[in-house]
Amino acid sequence: MIVILNGPSSSGKTTLSRALQKIWPKPLYYFSYDTEDWYTAPFSATGRDFPDPERPGELLDPVRDFLSVMYLSAAAVDRSGRDAVIDNCLFDTEDIYPLSREILGDCRTFFVRVDVSPAVLEAREKARGDRAPGKALWQSLHRIPREDAAYDLILDGERPPDESAAAILRAVCGEENS
Repeated sequence: MIVILNGPSSSGKTTLSRALQKIWPKPLYYFSYDTEDWYTAPFSATGRDFPDPERPGELLDPVRDFLSVMYLSAAAVDRSGRDAVIDNCLFDTEDIYPLSREILGDCRTFFVRVDVSPAVLEAREKARGDRAPGKALWQSLHRIPREDAAYDLILDGERPPDESAAAILRAVCGEENS
């Protein structure tokens, strides 16, 4: 099973992931764009451009490629019978949503949207101090997919993370037992 948390920066995805790891019935591997080490990718170390193996004639986009590798890694975890949680914000300036769905096509996935009010996003972003002001609100407005039906569960990111983690676990266990 791969639980995908889609929400803007400062919506509480990382805190929710940690709460989910505490109650998940088996090891839950964590993947996040924010916590992955860019030095594992060849771009920082070499400063070179590479051809894109999926799009002949184009250069590899480092962000798109890094996210692809993150989703491929989570898919490998699922295919091995283990579980993973992905903490990411999918927004419409990149094609990562369709790419992620393609990569995870044969995997067991549970897609969760994490919503937070603009005022709370702004306050959390300011308290963090490590994000450009307004980034979280921009991501919230440009997040894809926008349709509620695309998600298995929609959570209020202002609820306590333990409650939200329990809601995900209940929903996933109910889905797997049906």
